[in-house]
Amino acid sequence: MSETLSYFDFIIDIFFNYKEDSLKDVEKMEKDFKSIGDKYLRYLSFDYTTRINKIKEGISLNEKFLLSIVNQYENNYNKNISKFNSNKRAIEINKLRSTLKLFIRDWTIEGKKERDITYNPIISEIKNYFSDLKNKKILVPGAGLCRLAYEIAKLGFEVDAIEVSYYMIICSNFILNSNLKKNEYQIQPLIHSFNCLKNENDPFQIFNFPDENINEIKSSKNFGKLNIIPGDFILSFKDKNNCYDGVITSFFLDTANNIIQFIDIIYNILNKGGIWLNIGPLLYHFHDIQNEVSIELSWEEVRKIILKFGFEIKFEKMIDCTYSAIEDRLKTTIYTCIFFIAIKS
Repeated sequence: MSETLSYFDFIIDIFFNYKEDSLKDVEKMEKDFKSIGDKYLRYLSFDYTTRINKIKEGISLNEKFLLSIVNQYENNYNKNISKFNSNKRAIEINKLRSTLKLFIRDWTIEGKKERDITYNPIISEIKNYFSDLKNKKILVPGAGLCRLAYEIAKLGFEVDAIEVSYYMIICSNFILNSNLKKNEYQIQPLIHSFNCLKNENDPFQIFNFPDENINEIKSSKNFGKLNIIPGDFILSFKDKNNCYDGVITSFFLDTANNIIQFIDIIYNILNKGGIWLNIGPLLYHFHDIQNEVSIELSWEEVRKIILKFGFEIKFEKMIDCTYSAIEDRLKTTIYTCIFFIAIKS
């Protein structure tokens, strides 16, 4: 690849070409329907051409939102990058679609139930631990679309939200720093999958977001400070010490190649008496990827390591929850998550 072309250029190109890439999938769907012939098409309870058109409408709605995010980059990225990394393009397209779907979990009223199960225990305990919220600094690694970090900042904390995904960073910056009105945007992020459906109209559900007036809340006197930091957790913090009063890990620990290193870094960056709150499963992300280190340990083993580093585990329990799940589908993954509170002694 030319030195003038960057991964960031590639990401921006994926945003700009969302519609073109998505319509290729629609073309295949239309071809597949035609291939079964009139003999079987007559059994359908719907006109497949109507479905195709509804999908195209949804793609256009999503494109409107995605372009509003990246229009600022239109004249500042290398458009020739489309012809590079063709083998990786499908992977990157799916990353963008997954990010679009995560808006449901983090920034819509429909995602509140799932958010409450995972975020509320953390928010409750962090409020209980700190009697004085001011001048307390919290780190949220693997912040995703930053809703949890935003909720903690609403309490009055200074929060650093670090995230390695460009898709998440670009979208988070837009939603948190663009003075959006409540329910200003609409998206249809479910139109890219017709698997495990119970009802025919499920993929066409329209979601409004954000579910509250972010600018108004950020402008209130009680709001602390929220910093969105692009970067890798290990590279950013492996040499840092005693710089946070709290670390919040939500669905993050099992993203490590080496979970022991994650624990080491968390211990080092916490001030003495600092709190570490965790919720999430141990679904190790690299367990089936060739040429990637993957240290896979049970919770019993991880717990012993946490204690060896010098943490005191004050509380732990298991919480069943979902992640970016859509209700009323024929398949739902339930995670048994470990929720614990650990103090750096």
